[in-house]
Amino acid sequence: MTARITPKELKVGIDVGGSNHAIAISDDDGNILKEFEVSHTSKGFEEFFKTIEEIAQSKHATLSIAMEGYNGLARPLDTLILERGYKLYNVNNMKLARFKEIFDVMKNL
Repeated sequence: MTARITPKELKVGIDVGGSNHAIAISDDDGNILKEFEVSHTSKGFEEFFKTIEEIAQSKHATLSIAMEGYNGLARPLDTLILERGYKLYNVNNMKLARFKEIFDVMKNL
């Protein structure tokens, strides 16, 4: 019997801003591989995809992306992410802040 190898998955977190978005990429162990910002422009979005795809390719990994809120300031980046076939998770900032308040273990996040 051969062992089944689970593919690596990198996590991409996006902190949505009005003119710039802060990006962090982590591995399966939660280690931050890269942090960077992109402008909320077509050029910035191209840089975003180029960067995350190069890192994923170099690590032979898939990508999952989480960002705060759909629509609003997240547009059109959220649409572009979905059009490229990536998993996109919506992070509710209010719920995350409340969760951190309740569980001491989360206060350092």
